[in-house]
Amino acid sequence: MMRKKAAQSPISNVERLAASLRATRRERKLTQQTLAERSGIARRTITNAEHAGNVGIRELCRLANALGYEVVLRPMDTVILEDLNDIFRDDE
Repeated sequence: MMRKKAAQSPISNVERLAASLRATRRERKLTQQTLAERSGIARRTITNAEHAGNVGIRELCRLANALGYEVVLRPMDTVILEDLNDIFRDDE
């Protein structure tokens, strides 16, 4: 069976979120199993979340909380503090 080749850069909000979850877990040097135990969700759910699969909102919140984050909705065109350096760097 041939696997699909992963896209070079995430193109949707779901794919960006999945990539961020995976990167954050790896930065914290956590295995999926350890994160599953900390968050109280199944390891398979973490795999689904990290591959942009279907995950319930409760599971997503528990996963984010276990990584030290919270899930927040914001308008898509809102500038966030972390983006300010990039915005002003482009003006130079």
